[in-house]
Amino acid sequence: MYGQGYDGASNMAGKFKRVQTIIRNKYPMALYVHCAAHTLNLAVSSSCEQQDIRNCLGVVEKMHCFFNTPKRHSILLEAVANSDFNPSSKSLKRLCVTRWVERYTAVNDFVELFPCVVEALEKISTTFNDKSSTDASMLLKSMDSEFLTSIQVVKVVLSYGLPLCKCFQKYDIDLKEAVQLAECNVSMLEDLRQNIEKEFKSMYKEAEKMADFLDINISIKRISKKQTNRANIFSEDKTIQPETYNRITIAIPYIDYFINNLKERFLVHENILKGFQCIFSGNIVFQEFEELVNFYLDTDVQTVIAELKIWQSKLNITNKYPTIAIDALRLYDSSVFPNVHQLLKILCTLPVSTSTPERT
Repeated sequence: MYGQGYDGASNMAGKFKRVQTIIRNKYPMALYVHCAAHTLNLAVSSSCEQQDIRNCLGVVEKMHCFFNTPKRHSILLEAVANSDFNPSSKSLKRLCVTRWVERYTAVNDFVELFPCVVEALEKISTTFNDKSSTDASMLLKSMDSEFLTSIQVVKVVLSYGLPLCKCFQKYDIDLKEAVQLAECNVSMLEDLRQNIEKEFKSMYKEAEKMADFLDINISIKRISKKQTNRANIFSEDKTIQPETYNRITIAIPYIDYFINNLKERFLVHENILKGFQCIFSGNIVFQEFEELVNFYLDTDVQTVIAELKIWQSKLNITNKYPTIAIDALRLYDSSVFPNVHQLLKILCTLPVSTSTPERT
C-alpha cells in the first residue's frame, strides 16, 4: 500500500490513534493525502467566514427558503414569465451545505433572477395579509449596499474555484497536476488582487445596476470610532467614496484570505511532491531525491540518479516532455528504467480526491 486519502475529519486524519496512523503503523509507505477537493472546500468555507460575505450568503439562503413554497414560488414564476429577458434558471437554488465551491451556481442564479426576485417580493409585501408580507419586506430591506457589493465579489471569486473543483475529480489526475492547478488558481487570484482597482470597478458597476433596480444608492454605513462589528476606514478629508470603501473593506480582505487559505492548505500536498519533482525537472535536488529513493526503494541512490539522467537525455533527443505522471509512465521502459518506473507508478497511485457515498 502506497497511499491513503480521506477528508480532514479528526477520526480519519488524526495523527494519534486515528485511521491514517493505524494504517501507517502497519504500512509505513502508505502516505496520507488530504483529499484535494475537500481541501479546496475548506479554503472556500473558511474565507466565507468574513462577516459581510457570511451575511450576504445568509440572505441568499433565506431567499431560497422564502420562495420554497408553492404559493410564493408561483409569484416568482409569474415574475420570470413576465420579464423582458429569458433567464436560464427559473428558480432559486439552495446553497449547498457541504460543497461550498458549488455555491457559485446558487449565487449566479440569484444575480440572474434578481429583478424577478425583487418584483416578486414587492408584490408579496403589498398583496399578502399574513406573515409572508412582513418577511418579504424584511428581505427587501436586507438587500443593502453591503449585500449588493458582496454578492458581486463572491460571484467573481467563487467562479475561480468551481472549475478547479471539477478538475480535482477527474479520474486520470495525479497529485502533481492537482498541485499545479492549485498554483495556477492562486496565480490568477493574485493577478486579480494586484489589479483590484480595475477589476473591482466592473463588480461595482454591476452592484450599482442592482441598486438602481431597488431604487437605492450604494453608500457608506455609519462610521463610529468605537465600531467593532463593521470595518472602519477613516479619511482626514471625510470624502472617501463608496466604491473605495467597499473595495477596501469587502473585496480586498476576502480575496487575500482566500489566497492565503489556498496556499496554506495545499502546502502539505507540495511537501509530499518534493522528491518527485526531480523526475520532471532537469534539476536534481540530491537531498530530496535521496530521501524519496530511500523511502520507497531498496536500491542504491546513484543507480536511480543514473537512470533518471539517461531518461532525461532521451527526452531531450525525442523532444517529448511529459507534465503529468501517467504520460511519463507511458514513455518509460520498465525494463530499462525499472526504479524510476516504480517511482512514477507510486506517484500515479497517490490519491488526489476521494469518492464517498455520504451524499446518497
